[in-house]
Amino acid sequence: MSRSVRPNAAAEEEFRHYIAWYERHGAGLGDRLWTDIQAAVNLISDHPAGGEVVRRVRVRGAVRRVPLRHFPFFLVYREHDEYVEIVALAHTSRKPNYWHERLR
Repeated sequence: MSRSVRPNAAAEEEFRHYIAWYERHGAGLGDRLWTDIQAAVNLISDHPAGGEVVRRVRVRGAVRRVPLRHFPFFLVYREHDEYVEIVALAHTSRKPNYWHERLR
């Protein structure tokens, strides 16, 4: 059974920012990033416990991540009773753990 997946406001802003950034650097790249994000969201919706658990995060419940297929990002997420929250579109090698403050 699929779960509802919703990005928080900060994650939505990251989607817009990086889609625009990639589109400026190559026609169609923003659309390809959006397609990768949607594929990861569908995976999370179908298998919310399937992502890698992010260690050293001190909040109730597991925080997980799934990599995007063609871009250097993870979708970081956590489960709530009613839905799955996308916490961040986090670059794989820049500013690690910057999104931890969003979990409070």
